[in-house]
Amino acid sequence: MGKKMVVVEVRRLLPLLFLLVLLISLSVYDTFRAQPAVGPREAKTGNEVKFTVADKGERKEQPTFRLVKDQAAWKEVAGIWGIALPQYPFQPKHEVALFSLHAEVQHVQVAPAGAQDLEVRVRVNPKRDYFQVVTLPLKDVLLEKGRTVWTFVDRRGAVLEQFDASRTAEAAVKQAPRK
Repeated sequence: MGKKMVVVEVRRLLPLLFLLVLLISLSVYDTFRAQPAVGPREAKTGNEVKFTVADKGERKEQPTFRLVKDQAAWKEVAGIWGIALPQYPFQPKHEVALFSLHAEVQHVQVAPAGAQDLEVRVRVNPKRDYFQVVTLPLKDVLLEKGRTVWTFVDRRGAVLEQFDASRTAEAAVKQAPRK
């Protein structure tokens, strides 16, 4: 077996050794010379009043939904909620409008719940200070005879609100919250 030999030239290691000594000496020098940092002083006025925070937090708004079936309700809900609608040609004979406040509509699914029952399941993403107006084909989401139940759920499937569209059509505008 052969023996291996490693040759290291000292003159190649001298610059590295010199840099190491400089780094150590600078670190030692900084530790003895360090002074505590002083922040800017705020000017105190003679009329300051001390206060105590009793509670703090963020207000979480509950999503609100309104179903609109005619032009008058379209304008009334928009006025009560304080939103400016674009010049959209809302056609109450062919479509229904869904106003959502503090929520974004992500998915709408229709499922027959019986012979004359229909469930419209709307998945939403709750968002603070957000509104959305969605129009849906009238024939797809409301029954002429029978009961249509609208269910609003979040991403996890928790029910946020549920109402019967045949009973709440007239009362939807009156219950609209003020923004």
